[in-house]
Amino acid sequence: MNRVLAALCILAGVVMTLATPALAAPIDQASWNARKQQVKLANGITLSYIEMGDPRGKPVLLLHGWTDNSRAWTILAPHLMKHRLLIPDQRGHGASTKPACCYAISEFANDAILFLDAKGIAKADVVGHSLGSIVAQWIAAEHPERVGRVVLMGSTALAPMTRDHPLYREVLAFKSPPALGSDFMRMWSPAASPTPVDRAYVAHSEPEIASVPLQVWHGVMREIVEVTIGRFADQIRAPVLILSGGKDEIFPAEHHAALVEAFPAAEAHVFPDLGHNLNMERPEEVGPVLARFLKR
Repeated sequence: MNRVLAALCILAGVVMTLATPALAAPIDQASWNARKQQVKLANGITLSYIEMGDPRGKPVLLLHGWTDNSRAWTILAPHLMKHRLLIPDQRGHGASTKPACCYAISEFANDAILFLDAKGIAKADVVGHSLGSIVAQWIAAEHPERVGRVVLMGSTALAPMTRDHPLYREVLAFKSPPALGSDFMRMWSPAASPTPVDRAYVAHSEPEIASVPLQVWHGVMREIVEVTIGRFADQIRAPVLILSGGKDEIFPAEHHAALVEAFPAAEAHVFPDLGHNLNMERPEEVGPVLARFLKR
């Protein structure tokens, strides 16, 4: 009997190994920027981007948040390598063009569509975090034929910002971008997340956040204040996945509730211990949920 049980345990282990795909190796943070390519869009904006994963896989467009850049997806990307991942620095961020003006959500969304055009991609799944999730909603509503599935991480259907919010007043009072080591940067850094974020990621990310130009800090803030993001939700036909952090201080519980109300057919998950940067905090929790949704 013991031999039979032992054989069954070995067999179960083999089956589990076959059923669970091997996770890609962690992405080297030091070489990330050196891997970037550039493409000039039809509107004159040049976007830097990284393409990785399976070139024959389903295209997945990953859109980062405000003051982040494509690096924001390096923690989760190993869970998604069966797809063709397209990861741009959005305008004003990373190594992309940083125009003096024009940081409306519609501008970011138009850049994304022109980026897909430039890459010869007719349709893609769109995954957005924070600002990127707001852009994703605009794309899915305005260009439904270009979007397969939508993932909204650390997102909202409400107004992302109000004029009486301390962050609104603080950012618009900036005379220059916040300095490394400042109180604001300590609060804004991924290192301030409620669960630990990879140290190498933080070390590279913080100087990049500090290098975001003043017009991006001001321009995005002015465009999102008092604007209800979910006003186009009824025009989005693509399947939607909502991923929220239970300790998100930027978009707390009422924002998740508003998303669920705006997208009643959506699949929704709250990760109780995670904050706003749930794409960076615990990839072993968030990655499999995201991968399963995109696989369908």
